Amino acid sequence: RDMIKYNKIMLRQFPKEEKYSLALDIRNSMNLILRLAITINKKLYKKTTFSELNIEHEVLRQFIYLAYESRYIDSKKLKVSMEKTDEVGRLIGYWIKTELLDKGNTE
Repeated sequence: RDMIKYNKIMLRQFPKEEKYSLALDIRNSMNLILRLAITINKKLYKKTTFSELNIEHEVLRQFIYLAYESRYIDSKKLKVSMEKTDEVGRLIGYWIKTELLDKGNTE
């Protein structure tokens, strides 16, 4: 949730012409990550959903880098945003490791 809160504030500072394109893509990606995390908690077979979550996390990272390369955010905002996004990535990785490797859950 911290990642979503910070990035939503960051997205408000995007140029007006990007609020409905790249900013929307980033917002949708963050919301999908949250939705997939909730879905995983409720599912019995989680392998494909973990894969989708991991892929969407990388998509979000690339969108944020694209915002930086397009000069919509500065290096400080990039650093903070990537720290929060990387923290989510570490949690996803740990979750995948404990759920799939330790328990042997397969689909």
